[in-house]
Amino acid sequence: NSVQRLVKDGFSLDTWREFMLTGVECGGCNFICDTCHCFLLADEQEGQKNSRLRFWDACQYANFAKVAGGANPLRTRTQRLRNRFLKKFDFFVENLGLPACCGCGRCIEVCPGKIDIREVLKDLAKRLKSSP
Repeated sequence: NSVQRLVKDGFSLDTWREFMLTGVECGGCNFICDTCHCFLLADEQEGQKNSRLRFWDACQYANFAKVAGGANPLRTRTQRLRNRFLKKFDFFVENLGLPACCGCGRCIEVCPGKIDIREVLKDLAKRLKSSP
């Protein structure tokens, strides 16, 4: 898969940092996407009744990967943008045989930072082509 190769080979490129400069961490791209599915679990106690709640989460949120001890492997917006692409175009391909992007463009339309998934992929291809 050529898109899978792009995101994997482009892991260290400046593409991620440059495109995330306009990102505002709103999570709009995640919530509008048919294939995004991340959530948080929380327990709630009300009197004698205990409940486990599931809340939608977004990989573009600052606390997305933060664990109980406070560590966060996806500390920066750049890391979180790259993670989103790796999940959609590598993880899903490896595990389900299909990318997690249907090409609908809703994430492009909803993004106040004007991050265009197509332009990110084009930039990766351009940079990889010009690198030694």
